Amino acid sequence: MRWRWRLALATALLALAWGAPRLGGVLAAAGATAVSLSAGIAALAVLLLARQQLGLWSDGPRAGAPEPLRGLAVGCVLATTLLADGNVARARGLWAGDWSAVAALLAGTAAWGAVIARGGQATLWRWYALAAAVALVPVTATIVVLRPAIAVGPFLGAMLFFAAVDAAVLLVTEELAFRRALVGRPSAAGLGSIAFAAVVFGLWHVVQPGYGGSPLWSFVGISLGGFITGCLYVLSDSLTVAAAYHALHNAPLKALDGAVVAAGQGRIASTLGLTLSATLALGLGWLVGRRGGAARASLS
Repeated sequence: MRWRWRLALATALLALAWGAPRLGGVLAAAGATAVSLSAGIAALAVLLLARQQLGLWSDGPRAGAPEPLRGLAVGCVLATTLLADGNVARARGLWAGDWSAVAALLAGTAAWGAVIARGGQATLWRWYALAAAVALVPVTATIVVLRPAIAVGPFLGAMLFFAAVDAAVLLVTEELAFRRALVGRPSAAGLGSIAFAAVVFGLWHVVQPGYGGSPLWSFVGISLGGFITGCLYVLSDSLTVAAAYHALHNAPLKALDGAVVAAGQGRIASTLGLTLSATLALGLGWLVGRRGGAARASLS
């Protein structure tokens, strides 16, 4: 996609993130996911206007015939997750108070189902494993430092819920906007487009009113996360790998929301998490830089 389209989309995304929550009653009526959903809709519009593919799967040949039963299994797994012990109340809360999340959840589940039904995911298992490791290592280190007062069972149940929901929602919202549209096609993307999308991703978060934390350090941390996600997207040639990383990064933090943590450990935990994320970003950036003209790097 040409850069004029990307700049136009970036401007629209930032304007929506800044302005939509300030319009009276928007979040109250549409739910907290309205800004993310608007990002996905804006990206979809720009991709269609620019006559670009959605990029839910790679440009390579399809691996065999479609298997719709596998796609239907995605919906069954998600439903099981939403109805697991302790998660019914969370699912009911989404349905009652965040219709934007429900709409994105349904669209994202359909998108994941289409990707799984198309086939070819087995060849990406190393990238999914790497995405999980890259997501969970910094977060786990942060949790160890914070020493939250939580019960393991309810925490894992909440984490499973948020990982499943976010994987579906993010695929058709933030990943479609910031990775597929702003980074572009993996085969043609480089460090410049990944960095550009990461900066816009960081700004998109911090311009939203009421966003917690220091604006500067929030911007740095979120931009690093956006850079890591972009690298995984380009290296794996898979938007679903990027969505899986993003969801697994968010899920433990959302599951910890409201937990009592050790006094005085917040700054140490933040510094450790930021340092680990920066190290991972440098490593993945190096892999992107050294891949040269290869369509996909190899983990074999």
